[in-house]
Amino acid sequence: MPDQAVLKQRPQDFIVREAMVVELTEPADAAWRYLLLRKSGYTTMEAIRLIAERLDLPTGEVTYGGLKDEDGVTEQLVAVPARVPLPALGAEGWRVADQADRWLHLHHHGYGAEPLAIGRLEGNGFRITVRNLDPDRARRLGELRKHTLFFLNYYDTQRFGVPGGPKRTHLVGQAMLAGDWDTALRELAGLRAPESPQAAQWRGPAEEFFRTLDPRNASFYLAAQASFDWNAALRRAVDDSCAPQTSTVELDGLEYRYAERPLAVLATASDLPYAKYTFTDGTAQARTSARPTIVQTSVSLTPAAPDELNPGRSRIGLGFFLPSGSYATAAVRQLLGLIPGAEADAPVPTAPELTAGEAS
Repeated sequence: MPDQAVLKQRPQDFIVREAMVVELTEPADAAWRYLLLRKSGYTTMEAIRLIAERLDLPTGEVTYGGLKDEDGVTEQLVAVPARVPLPALGAEGWRVADQADRWLHLHHHGYGAEPLAIGRLEGNGFRITVRNLDPDRARRLGELRKHTLFFLNYYDTQRFGVPGGPKRTHLVGQAMLAGDWDTALRELAGLRAPESPQAAQWRGPAEEFFRTLDPRNASFYLAAQASFDWNAALRRAVDDSCAPQTSTVELDGLEYRYAERPLAVLATASDLPYAKYTFTDGTAQARTSARPTIVQTSVSLTPAAPDELNPGRSRIGLGFFLPSGSYATAAVRQLLGLIPGAEADAPVPTAPELTAGEAS
């Protein structure tokens, strides 16, 4: 069997908890109620739409600070107007959806004066199980116990599409920025995203469809294009700083460039400009911020253990914290590259194969 690490073979293999500190007030003085959203099988935007529907609210009145993928168990804060009555939230919370593989629960967190907004998030904590590892390689990883990791801060492939779907969200954003709304609508219809069926059935002017979306949703596609451009800039920085000790890898049709000594990038590009978009009244507006090229984190690793889902293979556990906007899968992919394969003289890979549950 090839040494292909597997993430997210089960949702509980990928646990994410958002870190956001909000100022709390007395209920009588509050304009907003903060809720802890625990979910699996839903994107944040799907969850927001479902909560708004159940509470008979416009989606814009359910606010959040960050996006969490559907393929894991995730926890984050959301806010709803304090005036809105909610079902009684007991010890088990409000089970908005409760299927075996697709569930969404809400728990009371507190009251405050302000809604939540993108940009207020401090970061995310991760607890991850990596499966399907060669036993010897897993043993050596586990023996690290604690490791300070510096990794190239790429937007990973999930930024550009839903699990199992084509990684082309950036093409929707690209067409939106060019004013080519017919192409944007056609690309969106083929993404298998939650709004793809509505896009496929739309019969009016294509531009009007995007006006019907929650502006935060439309902005996501513009952000995907900005992320695609930023990844290209980081690839160029790796070439400029680290050549010839670089390697190019194609992941889900997207190109990534890795280096044996990625810290060399800091000498020429400690950060790169990134365009942040909002979509208001059908118009894209951008502002520029700086995104670091290298991220540092401290990774805790558990000893290797037999992988009960993949006989003859091993698993390890990882725990770490990342600042907002950095991708755990990008960190894990580069962490795994620290350990050579089973052969004693094998070179250290810079981007080992990493799948997200396809081996299950």
